[in-house]
Amino acid sequence: MTAEPVAEPNRGFSLVEVIVALSLLGVVMMSLAGAAALGLSQMTKARQDLQYSADVQQVADSLVGVGWNNVTAGSSNIRGRPVVWSLATLSPNSQQLTVVVERRGQANTSAVYSDTVMLYLAKPQVQ
Repeated sequence: MTAEPVAEPNRGFSLVEVIVALSLLGVVMMSLAGAAALGLSQMTKARQDLQYSADVQQVADSLVGVGWNNVTAGSSNIRGRPVVWSLATLSPNSQQLTVVVERRGQANTSAVYSDTVMLYLAKPQVQ
């Protein structure tokens, strides 16, 4: 008696399984690419906001550093951003320093926004 060979089941994947797997992989990769692009965009906007805040802080610190009764109205450009400041005397012992900075919008880059920062200077008192 001779034994007949037993047929082994086919091993491997069918064409349909491969196509489904590649389709799923493609969808996942596209989702990851979209998330990475959005993350980079948000990081760029955050960097611009931080740079903008640092520029405004630099102007404010410079003007406050000049000191009481020494600041005069003026303007400047910092990294292409126009900055204008004015001074108002509120009382013999205090002054209001108004700094206006313009910047472009992030979602709509053709829009220009003005931000106003108000600082108060006081006459130093000797103790």
